[in-house]
Amino acid sequence: MIKRFAVLAVLAGGLILWMRLRQPRDLSLQIDLTAALPGEIAEVDVVVRRDGRALARHDVQYGKSGAPGLLEILVHAAPGPADVETTLVYAGKPASRTVVPVELDEQVPARVAHPFAGAGGR
Repeated sequence: MIKRFAVLAVLAGGLILWMRLRQPRDLSLQIDLTAALPGEIAEVDVVVRRDGRALARHDVQYGKSGAPGLLEILVHAAPGPADVETTLVYAGKPASRTVVPVELDEQVPARVAHPFAGAGGR
């Protein structure tokens, strides 16, 4: 009888732990655009995906003032690997698109640096 309760308690505890690990949280994603010149990036479109499903989308037009050097985006999802697709629309130049794998973590913000920022979409 006691063994049955012990087994049930272990199973219930494992199920609760598994559910907690899979529960969505607010995770931070940083897009580093510091290599871009002021006013160079007019629009930023960020799509965060996992296994082909979109987790979050952030699309902002900045106009003449340009995008800030660091964008911080909250993604409501479970921690784990994800793909970040970023499209940078330059003022008067072709847009640049990149897809970068990241690890979404509750403790440390995922960071995407764009080496092509400032290259004008080349």
